[in-house]
Order: sequence, then C-alpha cells, then structure tokens
Amino acid sequence: MKTKIMTHDHRKIHSDIYRMKPGPVSVRKIPAMRYIAQEMNTAYRMDWAGRPEPIDEAWLVWKVVNQLKKMTKNNLDYKFTLMPHEILWHEKKGENSLVTQMMQVPDCITHEMFDEAQLHVAKSLKRNLPKMNLLHAEPVMCVQKLHVGHYRETTQTLNEVLNYAEQSGHKLNKSHREIYLTPAMMCHKPETWRTVVSVEIHN
Repeated sequence: MKTKIMTHDHRKIHSDIYRMKPGPVSVRKIPAMRYIAQEMNTAYRMDWAGRPEPIDEAWLVWKVVNQLKKMTKNNLDYKFTLMPHEILWHEKKGENSLVTQMMQVPDCITHEMFDEAQLHVAKSLKRNLPKMNLLHAEPVMCVQKLHVGHYRETTQTLNEVLNYAEQSGHKLNKSHREIYLTPAMMCHKPETWRTVVSVEIHN
C-alpha cells in the first residue's frame, strides 16, 4: 500500500510571517527563501477580494507554481500548499505602479524544474509567458506589522512601520512589501482581511 504523502504547509514553517498575529510594529528576521517572481508596470483593480488584481499585465506566476506542485509531488514525493500572493511596491508612475509580484516556493525547486514548469504552462496556454525569475532571497531584517482590514487602507499601517523605523534609527529600503494572507474569496468580509506590511532594514 502506498504511503500517503505529507503536505508541507510553509505558512506553518514560517509562521512568524505567514501566520502573523495582530500587534505592534516589530523587527523580525526573514530567513532565506525562494520565490517565483514577475516584475510588472500595471494599474490595479482594488476591489478584488483578498488582494489587488493587476489590470495591464497577466499574473501567471501562480500557474507556474501550480505546475511545480505537481512536479515535486510526482518526482520528489514532496507535496506543498500554495503560498499567499506578495507584492513589492517599488514606485508609483501615474496610475500605474512598478512592482514585483511573487510567491514563496520550497527550497527543493531548481532552475531546471522552474524552466520545465514554464514550458509546460506556456504550451498549455498556447502563448509566451511574461518574464519570470526564480529568486533566492538571503536572510534579511524587516520592520513589519499586520494590517487588519481592506488592503486599500494599508497606508496607515505602512506609516506606522516607517515612523517606528525612523524613531529606532533604522535605515530602510525604498520599496515596501505586502503579503495578502486572506484567500481571494468573496465570503471573507473586507474588515477581516489580513495583510502583512513590511520594509527591509539595510546597513
């Protein structure tokens, strides 16, 4: 009888980030992690449940990650759950924003697997995919806080993060990150949506 494959939930593995609790601004260490990332210059639909929805460019990273899920399960006996969508907000350009959208993936994902997954998705969609990257992010320190409510209203939480960092003497990167923990389902009321707002500290 075949043994049931264990499901690895990286929300639990990195619970300080992906299961963050409400509370004051804090400084936390983000461990080294891998991401599939897609850079965009796009406006956003901001009434979509759970996270902003890009208007001008197709967000296809999740399809590639889904394919990687199948590959790791079938080839490595490693089953993992899809992680939340994350956006690095770099710069505002009129109605558009320069951003990097990404999803965290297990360390077992190699560049060869990533390339194979992209080819499979492109063939399935019968189209070329936008440029994506498999990123290995080194450990960093972040100032962050959980925002509870609509993601359109995260500015106040971001300002709390920035003010805390300034008062503590931290130097921050220009970009800030938002991790949209709430699934994109209309059954979740906006006042319950949870978004991790963070900014990296640099030397």
